[in-house]
Amino acid sequence: MKEKLKYAFHCLLDLFYPKLCPACNKNLSAEEELICIHCELHLPLTHYFDYENNPIEKLFWGKVKIGTAASLYFFNKGEGIQRLMHQLKYKERKDVGLWLGKKLAKEMMASNRFNDIELIIPIPLHPKKEFKRGYNQSMLIAKAMEEACGVQCSDLLQRIENSGSQTRKGKYDRWLNVSSAFRLSANHSLENKNVVLVDDVITTGATLEAAVSALLSAGVKNVSIATVASA
Repeated sequence: MKEKLKYAFHCLLDLFYPKLCPACNKNLSAEEELICIHCELHLPLTHYFDYENNPIEKLFWGKVKIGTAASLYFFNKGEGIQRLMHQLKYKERKDVGLWLGKKLAKEMMASNRFNDIELIIPIPLHPKKEFKRGYNQSMLIAKAMEEACGVQCSDLLQRIENSGSQTRKGKYDRWLNVSSAFRLSANHSLENKNVVLVDDVITTGATLEAAVSALLSAGVKNVSIATVASA
């Protein structure tokens, strides 16, 4: 009887407050938790976690020394992954970040190229930008990864320059905009650690390059990179 009442309550709730897929804005069925099955199946996987010298790793050749690097999805404008990112960054859909973080962690754990990771470090926002948004989307992703794979997440990396949006900048301007944007907090111990840097979307790699440089300067042994999407 209790289960029937519970089911009836949820049906009534869905009638007045329907659950919508953040990727396509269509009603979710009772079996669908956050993303509809159609959208999840059509998110464009890169499979970069499966092989070396993939396009993400090549972004850093000749610039900064990294370990393994990969992105989970292709970021295609006007498609589901862009809509998910928009919901996460601008519509306060933190649940989308947690869902994406679990997917990213699952792919990372399935790969045999991220076996030595000791710490997950999200790309930080400048404090003013984080205050305005209310949260750091990369931290949400990293926290979900921590829960999924059991590797500690740390906010030791700090952003010291508010470089603004990178969207309309060229490659050189992107690099110049963030070249000295990061530092580590005063009380840290990353000597000889293997870490993975986590971000939502990688474009030219300028932001991640600057963060890798800061970590290597602090004595980190090896920096790998995992992002949700690649633009």
